Amino acid sequence: MNIKILIKFIKNIYYEIMSNFVLKKVKYGIEGECCRCGDCCRFMYSLDTYTEKEFNFLTNFYPKYKRFKVIGKDDYGNLILACKLIDETGLCPDYENRLEMCKDYPNPAKIRAGGRLYKRCTYKLIPEKNFESFLSTEK
Repeated sequence: MNIKILIKFIKNIYYEIMSNFVLKKVKYGIEGECCRCGDCCRFMYSLDTYTEKEFNFLTNFYPKYKRFKVIGKDDYGNLILACKLIDETGLCPDYENRLEMCKDYPNPAKIRAGGRLYKRCTYKLIPEKNFESFLSTEK
């Protein structure tokens, strides 16, 4: 096993364990409607695969993922994917058959503290509690 992959794996386990010690996790709700900019289709993050080889291997088991191509990596080494089907207008020509992850965007349960949406996205993240309520000593 490659040492870099092993180190990333250990870090991921560490961060997962440490996240259980956070006293309060911010939960979000979603407001708004889709503006059809297509940014969510052009820049998708794969949090489970770290190499293009791993992603290509995954597509053997889940052929529907072949609609995506790897376009880069983020600062944390996560692959950035783009849907090959999205057109210039931001619309999906296979809208009726899109994947569950596409139908589910934005999913507030998957948005982590500090999470953000795309710049042109007209959905808004609404924290379940405002900042001041976290400072309050009342229960």
